Amino acid sequence: MQNILIPTDFSNDAYNALYYVSKLFKSKACNFYLLNVYDEGTPLISRKVDNGHGEHKGLLEQLSDESHEELDHTYHKINLDHRCPNHKYKMISKKMDLVEAINIVIDDHDIDLIVMGNKGATQRLGVFWGSTTTKTIASVKRCPILAVPMNSDFKVPYEIAFATNYKRFYDAEVLEPLKQMATNCGAAVRVVHINEEEQLTKTQEGNLKTLRAYLDPMENSVHWMPNFTSKAKAIQVFLDELGIGMLVMVNYEHSFLENLLHEPVIKKLTFDIETPFLVIPGNN
Repeated sequence: MQNILIPTDFSNDAYNALYYVSKLFKSKACNFYLLNVYDEGTPLISRKVDNGHGEHKGLLEQLSDESHEELDHTYHKINLDHRCPNHKYKMISKKMDLVEAINIVIDDHDIDLIVMGNKGATQRLGVFWGSTTTKTIASVKRCPILAVPMNSDFKVPYEIAFATNYKRFYDAEVLEPLKQMATNCGAAVRVVHINEEEQLTKTQEGNLKTLRAYLDPMENSVHWMPNFTSKAKAIQVFLDELGIGMLVMVNYEHSFLENLLHEPVIKKLTFDIETPFLVIPGNN
């Protein structure tokens, strides 16, 4: 049984992530945990302030009511749009910070995967990830996170790209989410490396050899990309050329992903990925 957490702010982006993952795992038995958090700074969706008896509810009580009502609405909607007998849903509403709530739910329900929309209700066109998704990826280190773009129509990702600089040794535990995703989708894994140097070091060669040995039971291939001015641009070209359906990276200190997120091209909001992006926490 797969335990999947979907944080939601009830935006179209968040619902698209829920719909995507329910289709992605349609043949697997899954528990889906829909999480909504709120605090004093959360805007009300409606303007109702009367409890029906001429009494005004406090803000937090209204927010709590709205949170539960919208979670129920989301549950009914996903069952209408994509009903799966082997999918079960649990609604969770909490008054607290999102990252704190996510870590609690991970512990309480043995979560295997977190799935998020990559922009949310405050999306801005051209942003690599929304601030909520970026904060979650930076702060949650115990569970893979799948970021799903708003404009991503569901397609089974039969081609999965794994981007790495070969500077890190990945053990089987770290790579297991990649293997599981590829197996679930019947996908080939395309390992992509950007040529930052003329040749690999002995350490990089050893890490590549180990990686290939781990991937050998699955269809896989290794690709080298030119060192564009922007690594983000190099990745985007690779995704487009090979028709990649999902991008995977491992996140650890000084990782390829960490460097990518700090590129000026992303800070200037000029790069927008349209491919579902699986981020696996590394063993720092």
